[in-house]
Amino acid sequence: MNKTNTWQLLRRLFLIGMKFRTWFVFALVISVLLSVVSTYRPYLTMQIVDNDIIRLSDRDLMLKHIYWLVGLVFLETFLNFFLVYFSNFISQNVIRDIREKLYEKLIYFKTSFFDKTPIGQLVTRAVGDVETIATVYTDGFLMVFGDILRIVFVLVMMFNTNTHLSYITLLILPLMVVITRFFQKRLKKAFGEERTWTANQNSFVQERLSGMQLIQVFGREQQEYKKFESINLTLKGALLRTVFIFSLFFPVVELISSLFIGFILFYGGYITITAGVVIAFIQYISMLIRPLRQIADRFNNIQRGIVGAERVLGLMDQDLAIPNHGTFKKEHFEGRITFEDVHFSYDQNQKVLQGISFKVEPGDSVAIVGATGAGKSTIISLITRLYDIESGKITIDGVDVKHYELYCLRSHVGVVLQDVFLFHGTIYENLAFGDDSITLERMQKAAREIEVDEFIQSLPGGYDFEVSERGSSISLGQRQLLSFLRAYLSDPKILILDEATSSIDPQSEKLIQRATEKITKGRTSIIIAHRLSTIQGADKIIVMDSGRIVETGTHQELLALGGYYSSLYKAQIQLSSHDA
Repeated sequence: MNKTNTWQLLRRLFLIGMKFRTWFVFALVISVLLSVVSTYRPYLTMQIVDNDIIRLSDRDLMLKHIYWLVGLVFLETFLNFFLVYFSNFISQNVIRDIREKLYEKLIYFKTSFFDKTPIGQLVTRAVGDVETIATVYTDGFLMVFGDILRIVFVLVMMFNTNTHLSYITLLILPLMVVITRFFQKRLKKAFGEERTWTANQNSFVQERLSGMQLIQVFGREQQEYKKFESINLTLKGALLRTVFIFSLFFPVVELISSLFIGFILFYGGYITITAGVVIAFIQYISMLIRPLRQIADRFNNIQRGIVGAERVLGLMDQDLAIPNHGTFKKEHFEGRITFEDVHFSYDQNQKVLQGISFKVEPGDSVAIVGATGAGKSTIISLITRLYDIESGKITIDGVDVKHYELYCLRSHVGVVLQDVFLFHGTIYENLAFGDDSITLERMQKAAREIEVDEFIQSLPGGYDFEVSERGSSISLGQRQLLSFLRAYLSDPKILILDEATSSIDPQSEKLIQRATEKITKGRTSIIIAHRLSTIQGADKIIVMDSGRIVETGTHQELLALGGYYSSLYKAQIQLSSHDA
């Protein structure tokens, strides 16, 4: 990241923070007052030592000055508290705003983006990297401004106290700038490595926890542990590099500060200066070194925040959402679906669909069959525009799907996937899925209609039963039944069932078959079939192979044809007989 990008990021973060400009102004006023109060305190100490203590000119005046000094200390403490509080208040509001905008952006990204990006990295962006941006506000704009202001006030007060010593003390400034710059370059690189390996570790852990059952079944615990150990060691090395640089930086700054204070004391013995001036300059050097050191420290933290900001804002700047340029809306769909010479591929190396054309009439039930990888499930993603086609045309009721307003299109299409995803929460929350119009009474009525209510009521708590993450607390067949009910409640005109009866027990399959008959009635239905025995009653069966349609017809017509479908059907019959 070059200097131009750094300043652009800081400028952008500053403009984001200006949304809370009232609090910014208030914090700046506090920062100015704090600079005045803190830099006047050593000067008042000098007056007390030289005029009140050594000369004993006026005891009452000395007490008055001491009271003033104590008051300034308390005032400085309160101003420090308010400055820290308001800078953090602003930063947390900004972070909340960025986090919400990032999440809003992510939920509209194309499915292809999530296919290629590890979820752990996105979690790091949305949580860890966003949190590091807070340092730009807590240690950045306000605090750095206050530190610079304090340095200016200290220099003014130093020259007002003793010009000769002030010129000598100025020698510390270029030295501190050189040291800070030296450490800053190395910290910038170290922070980048740290954030990269943190994202890699989060991605690794998230993926392995999701696939823990597979790891345990294949006995790969030790191998996966060694992989994690390797990543963890690399991350530890990156973190220790940042710790080493920090650990070296602060002692060097303290050493320089102590040397200058010693020099002032040594030099003060050779020139005529009062004890109060020496005490004041010792305090001023500490006050000069402290903001210089804090600025260096803050710049180091800001570097971490800038690295996080680059990753987060870079992700937010990507235009990866499905183009929603369509404006056509329709309250009632007929359900006529047409594919016209559709070509599609997930990448340039492998074509998934090659010139697919077919038509589904309103209310028809169409089954799509074929070997794994034939392109069956891809058709679902294209109808709902999770992906956009390369060429050809897909229409619903004669309107290109690209012309529909995206929410309107998807609200009329219900999908039941083979891999059912249930969120952690109650059965009711999973079925309603955020739709406030779905009441418990309506849900129970729909469940009874497709014979799912009995199974739900048998669970502890019924509709209030807590489903664990991904629905692992209930069986695959039960999850499938819930997905049928969820699709049924949305009352779609077009229903798509993707391998809905594969990999489940016969009892659940019978329930799902009856549920399928009821929810497909009066709707245009596309059924991606694995078991050919389940789609014999379909109005039309489309047979696919290697991204092309090879046969079309009813079950009886395709058997009579004696082609690809007939071979698949006979093979499944023989396999079932053998298993029996």
